[in-house]
Amino acid sequence: MVFKAYKTIVFLLFAVLLSCNKSDNLSEDADFHIALPTAPVKVINTNGTWLVYDLHIKTPHLEKVDIIYDDSLLLSYTDFISRNDLHIAHIWIEYPESGWEKEEILHTFEYKETNNSFQVFTFPLQVETQYPNPKTIQFPVPEGVWLAEGAPGSTSYHTRAIFPFQDLQFDETQNGYLIGNNPQRYAIDYALMVNNLPYVNNGEQLTDWHCYNLPVKAVEGGKVIFTENNIPDNTTPGKLDYETNTSNASGNVVYIEHLDGTISTYCHLIPNSILVSVGDIVNTGQVLGRLGNSGNSFAPHLHMHLLTNPENKELEEYADGLFMESLPYTFPEFIKLGALPPGYLDEKPITPFSPNLHEVFIDKLPSESDVIEF
Repeated sequence: MVFKAYKTIVFLLFAVLLSCNKSDNLSEDADFHIALPTAPVKVINTNGTWLVYDLHIKTPHLEKVDIIYDDSLLLSYTDFISRNDLHIAHIWIEYPESGWEKEEILHTFEYKETNNSFQVFTFPLQVETQYPNPKTIQFPVPEGVWLAEGAPGSTSYHTRAIFPFQDLQFDETQNGYLIGNNPQRYAIDYALMVNNLPYVNNGEQLTDWHCYNLPVKAVEGGKVIFTENNIPDNTTPGKLDYETNTSNASGNVVYIEHLDGTISTYCHLIPNSILVSVGDIVNTGQVLGRLGNSGNSFAPHLHMHLLTNPENKELEEYADGLFMESLPYTFPEFIKLGALPPGYLDEKPITPFSPNLHEVFIDKLPSESDVIEF
């Protein structure tokens, strides 16, 4: 429900805008362009340690890319999100324990040109020998057992989401086209589990959901730089009461800028529940508002992610936060109790969660659909 819906709006935007943006002003002097929206980063979750990056590719008929390091095949990737001659690849490759001795990873693309002739394009990606560990933040919700729906992983719907630019952006340095931004690549949708279920009765009322109206807390101290407090809750789980777009998709929201320039984002809060204002200085753990169901949300949950802002962009309008890039992070400690299948909250009738694990993780992220306790 809620989680599938948030994914859907982004994919629809991708499909519609890309079909509109295919224009004659794109370069025709080559049949292959590639660019990275951001540099690779290290991600540490309950499934391992990963080097993660996206590739934005413009070429007709892309078949696959083989990713090679030191003559060894790391990954053969075919799961592109494609529209016309634009393609996005979300790369997650295992990070070696000792880092990268060689500072280059080769990408061998197989594609067809406009005349349908088969071609190979090799792209060398320069990598660092070591990448820093992600920053550690606190949980944005109270202690308890929580489903970490859409948590970071290679197939998570947050990983595969994008907000496209109105027009493709040509990066002269990379000689490639950037399609859009993904501010939520490392986001988590939090739903509280009580007695192994996310709600009582049939979950048809907002108050049936255990997480509804719980406090939302700052994951790190900083300065409030943007809020929206007037978007209505969707009153019936499973339905939207109004159209959602880039002017309201995150619902009622708080953005906090931290001393290192990163920005934490808290989405779908209850209208008129936000307790802070732009310019306020908040402390770690301070209550910002109440968990709700506003914006593109089909049932109560908190969507939270962290943004990077190296160019010091200002958040002046609601949509500005959707065109920034995401940043991985970790939590100090939590217990993994098991995992549920992706899309679990869309089940009708829902099946109670059966814990089958009790593993402590320190300085890591949950993986997609982990059930965790902290």
